[in-house]
Order: sequence, then structure tokens, then C-alpha cells
Amino acid sequence: MEEEGSNSNNNNNNTTSCPPLKIYFLPFPTPGHMIPMVHLARVFATRSSNNNNIHVTLLTTPSNAQPLLQNKQQQFHIHTFDFPSNQVGLPPGLENLSSAKDGGTAHKVCTAVTNLLIPQIESFVKQNPPHALIPDFMFTGSFSFSHLGIPIIPFIPSSIFSACIFEAINDNSHVSLASSDSVKPSITVPGDLPHPVTLHVNPSRGFHTLARPFLQAKHNGRKHGIIVNSFAELEAGYTEYYQKLTGVTVWHLCISSLMVKNEYPSPSREIDDEYLASWLGSKEPNSVVYICFGSLCRLWREQYLEIARGIEASRQGYLWVVPKDDEEFQVPGGFGDDEGKRGMVVRGWVPQVLILNHPAIGAFFTHCGWNSVVEGTSAGLPMITMPRFAEQFFNERLVTEVHKLGVEVGAWEWSISPYGSKNKVVSWERIEKAVRMVMADDTFRKRAKEMKEKACKAVQQGGSSYHNLTSLIQSLRQTSLGG
Repeated sequence: MEEEGSNSNNNNNNTTSCPPLKIYFLPFPTPGHMIPMVHLARVFATRSSNNNNIHVTLLTTPSNAQPLLQNKQQQFHIHTFDFPSNQVGLPPGLENLSSAKDGGTAHKVCTAVTNLLIPQIESFVKQNPPHALIPDFMFTGSFSFSHLGIPIIPFIPSSIFSACIFEAINDNSHVSLASSDSVKPSITVPGDLPHPVTLHVNPSRGFHTLARPFLQAKHNGRKHGIIVNSFAELEAGYTEYYQKLTGVTVWHLCISSLMVKNEYPSPSREIDDEYLASWLGSKEPNSVVYICFGSLCRLWREQYLEIARGIEASRQGYLWVVPKDDEEFQVPGGFGDDEGKRGMVVRGWVPQVLILNHPAIGAFFTHCGWNSVVEGTSAGLPMITMPRFAEQFFNERLVTEVHKLGVEVGAWEWSISPYGSKNKVVSWERIEKAVRMVMADDTFRKRAKEMKEKACKAVQQGGSSYHNLTSLIQSLRQTSLGG
């Protein structure tokens, strides 16, 4: 399909003497990857000016483009490719992993995106060559774009900390992988990482599949670097370690919330759900635990019941967000019978960044998806951690072991994806204990506030993320346009 534009600053600048820098962004269709990539495109677009003209295009499929096209303030173009639904046996419109309810459907989405869509993407890029392509690293894990003859900068929607652990384990063959997804023995990550890092469960037997895009990204990013959704201060020591180990430049851009807020101000910074806003406004500062396990992380009935019992026993206020269509969600009889005085359960989407920054929120009970870690850290919140799959167990160690920003509940059943069966329930006693510790100990909150200050400075002019974005744009302009 033809490029679809919206009200864009880019179009207004094409008459200037400064030739436009043309950049394509290729997101992987799942919220945890797509949201930061869209934010990244917005941030690049807002840097466009008479002296720094940048033409930004997002490459995606029709259903994934639809919510973006509704935004009248969008500052980039969108080009859509036909999703090969028939070829993989998917119903029309199911083009995002968040719509997959089982591993088979998820596999079909992945096959369609990282395999069958590639010829369309390749043809479009060849016929309309950009000065640079920024693909999600899930694409570079299965396909090399190097033959296209344009700069490739893979985007990793995770942490360099996790990339370092993948490298360390991959380089040490004596590390044994779990024979099943529920084996508990702890291991100390080998190598000379900046801190001793202990994993309380052996890496999943799907480790090598999980590691592939992380390991492949360094090859595709050898010339022009890789982009990471983080800020340098959060991963101090690990960026230097990774760059020395791989020879790859790391561009830290804290794009999930703070940089977008700085560079792309929204006309509304208020929670538009009247009842939710009123409920939060009635609570004392730092008195509510925000509970959310992301868009893909589906728990099972027994675990939901234990979380509810643990929260109930902690006597803390809570705001618990669960997927609207999650049929497993269940709480014990009597839970929440106080008519919302102490807690609230919300089914469906909420403006998470705004909620995390509300004064009433005192802690974040999270699955440690990387977007959630960055958003929680940027909001200055201590965390209660319960990872479920992928590199979330690595992210947990950065939060609890390296920076001591929170307490783990003791989750130890690790799988490669959110669709595998789970059997090991984290008890309500562990959950109650972790919640009480985080809410009662001001040391966690003090450390979290200090990290928030570092995040805020990183996105301000002269800060690390601001400087990285400026340097990356200058590097691409020098490489592609010679000036």
C-alpha cells in the first residue's frame, strides 16, 4: 500500500536546503515491542527541523496501523504490507501477538511476520531506499538485511544487562540448561560481569532460541550500533562491558516514557477514566500497590487466587489490572467486598505510565517485562517482582540484586514463552511478605527516587539519552548524506 501520512512536521521541511534524512522503522507486532518502537519513531520525527530534516516512516500491517492512524498528531508516515493471513491459517485482522491465546496461534503470527512478510519488506526497501533501517531485533534474529546496502541499526526492546547475560552464558558451555521448565537450582552467571549475578533458576531449555535475536543483533549492529530502550545510568558498567566484549556501539535512548514526554508533549497528561482518577485521588501518597503483568503474561487460576490472598493479607491498597479477555482470572470469595475502599480491579487497558507517576502509587508489582522496568524506574517506584518467561528473570536481577530497588516473590518456573503450562504456584505468604517489605522500607523508595532523578536528567538536554539521540542522528547523516 502507499505511504499514509498525517499531520507531520517532516512534510513542511522538504523545501529547505537541508536534504532529508530518510529512516524506516520496522516494529515487531506485540505491544512490548511495538509501543517503544512507535515512541522511537516519534522522537526521531520531533527532532526534524530546517537544519535537521528527518523523514520517518513506520512499516507495519493494516490492523497494527489502525490505532496509530487515529492519532491526528502523528508526526511520521505509515506504510502497510498485506498480512499473509491465509498462508498461515489465521483469521483476518489477527496480526498481533497480543491477540494470540495459545502457542500455536502465536507461532503462526511469528511465521507470518518474520518469514512471509520479508519479501514485501525487502521489495519496498529496494524500490524506495531509505538512508537507514531500524528493525526490531526479532527480525534480525531470522533475517539479515545487510545485502540491502543501507545502514542497519537493530532495536533491542530489552536491556543491555540481559544481552550481557546471554553473551556470558552462551560463551560458557559448562553452564547446564534446565532439563525442564520447572527446575530450580541457582547458578552464578559466569564471566567477569560488573556485579556478581545469581539466577535462582537455571535458564530455560529454550535458552538458545531466546538468545538468538540478542546474539544476532550484535552482528547486524557491527557497523552502526544497536539501539536500546534504556538509559545509561540504569545499566552503568554493563554498557561498557558489552561494547568491549562485542565491539558494538550501544545507543541508549530512554524512549518508553520520559523522552517521549520531553520531545513529544501530549495535549492531555491526565487519566481520562473519571472513576479511576477520582479513586486514586482519594488515596494517601505512596499507599497503593499497582499490580500489572503486561499484555502477554497470562497467569492461571491458582496463581491469581494466591496473589489475591497475599494482597488481602498485606492490608495494602491496590490497583490490579488484568487483561479484559483473561478467562483464568479469579479471586477468592469476599475479596474486594469493601466497595473499592481499599482496592480496585480493572479489566482491560489503562494508561500505565500516568498511573505509575500518580502520587498515590507506592510500589509496582510487576512481571519484569523490560518496558515495565523502565517505566517503573522512571516513575521512581520500588518493585515487587514475579517474572514469568523470556528474559524477565534477567531483568529481575538488575532490579533486585544489582540496584536493590525491590523484592522478589520467589518465582522460579521459567519458560521461553507465555503460552507454556505452569504448575509451580508462588504462595500468598511469599507475596504478602514481599509487599509488606517494599511498602514498609523507605530504603527501597529512596533508591528508586534517586534512579528516577538519573532518568529525568538522562532525557534532558545534555543528558545521556538526549546526547545519544543527537549523536546517532549526526552519525547517520554523516554516513548517508555526507554532512
